[in-house]
Amino acid sequence: MNFLIVGVGASIGAFFRNELTLIQAKIKIDFPIITMLINISGAIILGILTAQIRNGAILLLLGTGFCGGFTTFGTFNMELSQLWFQHQIWRCFWYFVLTYVFGILGFVIGIHI
Repeated sequence: MNFLIVGVGASIGAFFRNELTLIQAKIKIDFPIITMLINISGAIILGILTAQIRNGAILLLLGTGFCGGFTTFGTFNMELSQLWFQHQIWRCFWYFVLTYVFGILGFVIGIHI
């Protein structure tokens, strides 16, 4: 039964990620800002959920499911690779650093909200 709970949450998270990713195509920024913001906000949300929710099924739905479907390690790595192979080394570096630093800080802040 847990796989259904996680699957529903992941589907909803992926839907929202897709909708936000479509914004990236509309704004002409030569930096994957939307993916970075999705991953940072997902870390904050996961921190809040981890600190506040004690019900295992709800945490599976929203934490593992929604946050897992919403955030994206694969897209993050693809975009890092694209920046690297386009010889945009500083953008690649800053994307990596900002995503991880603010992702970790976001999770910690989320736990303490």
